Amino acid sequence: MKIELVVGDILRHRADLAVVNLFEGVKRPGGATGAVDAAIGGAIAAAIRDGDFDGKWGETLLLRPGRGIASPRVLVVGLGKKEEFTPDRVRQTALPVLRLAKKLKLKTVASVLHGAGIGGLDPREAAQFAALGAALSSYEYDRYKSEKASRVERFQWIERNRTVAGPVKAGLGEGAKLGEAINWGRDLVASPPADLRPDGLARAAKRLAQGLEPAAKKRIRVRVHGIGEIRAWKMGGILAVGRGSEVSPRLIVAEYRGGRPGGRWTALVGKGVTFDTGGISLKKWEGMEKMKYDMAGGAGMLAAIRAAAALGIRKNVVAVVPAVENMPSGTAFRPGDVIRTMSGKTVEVLSTDAEGRLILADAIAYARKRYRPAAMVDAATLTGACVVALGSVTMGMMGNDETLLLRMKEASAASGEKAWELPLHEEYLEQIKSDIGDLKNIGGGEAGTITAGYFLKEFAGDTPWVHLDIAGVAWREKERMGYAPGPTGAPVRLLARFLSQEGKA
Repeated sequence: MKIELVVGDILRHRADLAVVNLFEGVKRPGGATGAVDAAIGGAIAAAIRDGDFDGKWGETLLLRPGRGIASPRVLVVGLGKKEEFTPDRVRQTALPVLRLAKKLKLKTVASVLHGAGIGGLDPREAAQFAALGAALSSYEYDRYKSEKASRVERFQWIERNRTVAGPVKAGLGEGAKLGEAINWGRDLVASPPADLRPDGLARAAKRLAQGLEPAAKKRIRVRVHGIGEIRAWKMGGILAVGRGSEVSPRLIVAEYRGGRPGGRWTALVGKGVTFDTGGISLKKWEGMEKMKYDMAGGAGMLAAIRAAAALGIRKNVVAVVPAVENMPSGTAFRPGDVIRTMSGKTVEVLSTDAEGRLILADAIAYARKRYRPAAMVDAATLTGACVVALGSVTMGMMGNDETLLLRMKEASAASGEKAWELPLHEEYLEQIKSDIGDLKNIGGGEAGTITAGYFLKEFAGDTPWVHLDIAGVAWREKERMGYAPGPTGAPVRLLARFLSQEGKA
C-alpha cells in the first residue's frame, strides 16, 4: 500500500472513501469536517442532532452523499474526548477505516490528518503516527490463503495548508518506514513453525536489508554463527535448549553502523525460540500452535535494526538473537540437568519449559564480551506470569540502571507502546538460588516474571540493562488497541523511539 501526501482540498480530491473526524461532544462540525458537512447538505450535523453519531472513540459514520464532494463515500471517525486524544490514538484510527475499506473492496482512501488542527498535535508527529497506523492496520498474513483478500492500494493524506506540507510529508515518510520494518518482523512471527526453524530464521535475517535504500543497506551487516562456534564459545544454555531438535541452533548477529566509527554500541538481545513445545516439560496441547510466536523478541530486535537503518538513526546498534527449537526427544535436555553457560555460571534445570532465559543468558554474555555496549535491552515472550500480571495491554519492564529505565519510560510514553516497571529487589534472588549450581531456572510460583528478570540480571552484570517481557503484548487474540488479531511487532515502536533519543548512546 502506498502512503502519500496530497496538497489540496478533500472536497475536490476523488478517492473511493473520504475520511474526516469529530471529537466527542462537538455539536457543530468545524474545519474540514464542517466544510464536508456543508457541501453534502448537513448530513453529519443531522446525525449528531438525532443521536446517530456522537464522536465517541472508535465510533464511525458512513455516508453516501451523492453530491458536494468528489468521493462517493464519506466516513466520519470519532476521536473521543479532545483532552484524551494522543498521537497513538491517531495511529489507532486507521484500523476501523481500513477494515471498512477492505470489506467494501475499495482501492483508495483519502483522509484529513487527525489531531493536527484543533487536536493540538504537532503536524509532523501526527503524520508520523497516521502513516504508522495505516501501515500496521493494512497488515495481513495471507501467504497460505487460496483467495487473497482485497487490499487498499493507496492511503492518501490531504493537507490544504501548504506551510505545513513539508513537515507532514516528512512525518508520513517516517511512519511508513517504521511500519514497513515492523510488518517485516510480523511476517516472521506469523510464519508456520515448519517454515521458520532456526535455520529459516537465520536465512530471513540474512535478508534483513532487502528492499532498503542503498545507503541504509550499506550500514547493515548480518552474520550467522553455527553449532561449531556456539560450542567453541561454550554457550551451554543455547546448546542445551537446542539439543532436542534435529535442526541445530544458530546465533544471529545483525549490526547497524549508524553512529560514528568506533562509537559505542547499543545491544538488542532477543529470544528466538522458533517453536516451543516445552521440551521434556511438555506443554498442554491447547494453544501450542501459537508457540511459533516464541521468537517474537528475536524478530522484534531484527525489525528494530531494519527500522533504525530505514530511519537513518545515528547510533551503532547490534541485535543478538539466539535461534533454537525446543523439542522433546531422546537427545533433549532434562529437568535435573546442570548446564554451564558462556559466562561460567551454572544453572540447575527444574523445567525445560523455562528455556528462554537459558538462551538469553548466553546471548547477553556474548553481547557484553564482544561489543561492551553502553546500553543493552533484551526482549522476550518470557513468562506466562507477565500475562497474568499485566494482561495484553502492557509489557513488563525491569532493569539495573535508573537512567536507562527512565529513558525507556520516556520512549514508552512517546511511542504509545506501554511498558511498566517491576521491581528487582535482591530478596528475589533467594528464589532462584540452587543447591547444586549457581542458579536454578525457575523460582517457584511467586513473582514468576520478576524472578525470570532477576535471572537475566545475573548475566547482565554491570552493563546498563533493561529487560522487556512481551509475552502478553506480542500477539493479539482479538482486535484491540489498533491491531487486528495476530502478531503486533512489539516492542519495535518502543525501541525505535528509544534509539532515536538525541545525544544518548
